[in-house]
Amino acid sequence: MPQTTCNVASIEKLNAFLYRIFLKPTKSVSFKAGQYVSVIMGEGDKRHFSIANAPSNDLIELHIGATPENKYAMQVVEKMQSGEPLEVEIANGVAYLREDSSRPIILMAGGTGFSYVKSILESIVELNLKNPVHLYWGVKEYSHFYFEEQAIDWSTEHSNINFHPVVELPEEGWLGKHGYVHQAVLADFSDLSMFDIYIVGRFEMAKVAREDFVKQGALIEHIYGDAFAFI
Repeated sequence: MPQTTCNVASIEKLNAFLYRIFLKPTKSVSFKAGQYVSVIMGEGDKRHFSIANAPSNDLIELHIGATPENKYAMQVVEKMQSGEPLEVEIANGVAYLREDSSRPIILMAGGTGFSYVKSILESIVELNLKNPVHLYWGVKEYSHFYFEEQAIDWSTEHSNINFHPVVELPEEGWLGKHGYVHQAVLADFSDLSMFDIYIVGRFEMAKVAREDFVKQGALIEHIYGDAFAFI
């Protein structure tokens, strides 16, 4: 995979642990909605992050959850904060949006995996695709819905897009879905055979979700997730 030099256009801290970062490639690049960037940290050291915007954008948007305990991500953020150019690989991954498919779509994201589905949803809107879309976004607690307004706007402005927020540990008064995000999908659809399903999140979550979805009729060739290349 060819490397591209990027400059850091901006860094914004969205909450205590989440950074929204825009990279500006020094040459024209192309990618598909749902692909990811690999940041080159050293010889044999590549750190992978979903691209959070549609391919029509000239910048590369990343959402990086980073704390001092999470060296994998924090070291990347610190490198970006230094202002020095980065070497990256763009357009990695095979879990990109199948634009020619007419099947209904389930997008399932855990935590900052929302960046992955954001890229796909932006493309669905731009391309005016009419597939029914069900976005399931699962977080540990409600405050972690860092782009909830955007998700709600998609669902209110586009009749084919449905947003299903899921809170694993809900506070008193939460009336929405709760528990594990993939279980919310299983509860809503008794037969998953008709869907294209896109999964992003922790590897163990992706593995269990795929296994349970197949048991409920999902076709494995229509389940997409880059985590499956690592598990």
